[in-house]
Amino acid sequence: MSNTLFSIIIPTYNRADFIHKTINSAIAQTYTDFEIIVVDDGSTDNTQEIVEKIKDKRIHYYKKENAERGAARNYGIKKANGNYITFLDSDDLLYPNYLEEAHNFIELQSDISFFFQSYDTITPHGVVISNSNKYRKNIHEELITKGNFIACQGVFIKRDIMLSNLFHENRTLAGSEDYELWLRLSSKVGIYHNPKTTSALIQHDERSVLNINPQQLINRKLLMIKLLFEDNIVSEKLTPYKRIISSNAYSYISLHLAMTNYKKDSFNYLIKSIKASPAFILKKRFFAIVKHLLF
Repeated sequence: MSNTLFSIIIPTYNRADFIHKTINSAIAQTYTDFEIIVVDDGSTDNTQEIVEKIKDKRIHYYKKENAERGAARNYGIKKANGNYITFLDSDDLLYPNYLEEAHNFIELQSDISFFFQSYDTITPHGVVISNSNKYRKNIHEELITKGNFIACQGVFIKRDIMLSNLFHENRTLAGSEDYELWLRLSSKVGIYHNPKTTSALIQHDERSVLNINPQQLINRKLLMIKLLFEDNIVSEKLTPYKRIISSNAYSYISLHLAMTNYKKDSFNYLIKSIKASPAFILKKRFFAIVKHLLF
């Protein structure tokens, strides 16, 4: 049995400009029973040099061939010793209370396999743009109907659950591999929310959804739907919502195609979204798509 409560897994690829600050935010925790596993997914910059200069025995650095984020996280999961796995992208930050609040939340529960904490979205200069903390009556259902409001930093999963429910490693899914896993896990073991704000997602230019190749975006969202309904347990739980899930995926594609001026393709996916779920025309995203298509 592990003597470590938390394993913080940091996948990274060519983030030398961010990684030092990210790791230092993990080191600066008020709760100290943790390890940090940095998985370098084939970086070609000086990431390794920067990580190895940070002297802390809790940091374990591994370098592997590039295979995308899902594979990098899975590699770290298999190296982890903590009872709970948590994730931190190499361009984001943890606040000092991140693990302490998670520990307190676990102590209040009789048994909990999967939960997440609230986070800020901030500019590279530290200005808070938004906060994810909202009251949610039914987290599992809202995760299905409203899309992915969970960031990787903030998620905590029991290691044994994680080992039997790894991220899909198909490169085509990259960018939706986390959302697919959250839906899969919440369908199987349930999901809880600790409303404490304990981390920050940094909104920088390289993260912009406008950088996505349109065909890659389409392939990614369609593959996510396919994978969800290949799992019998998950499919049973999600089948009542299949039309909504499909509509959300189509509308997500439509919005981002409209924002990048692929208006004909955007319109086609807008129609697909409405056909899958006519109630979509009452949602804010519908009006956002129409606005981008008209102007």
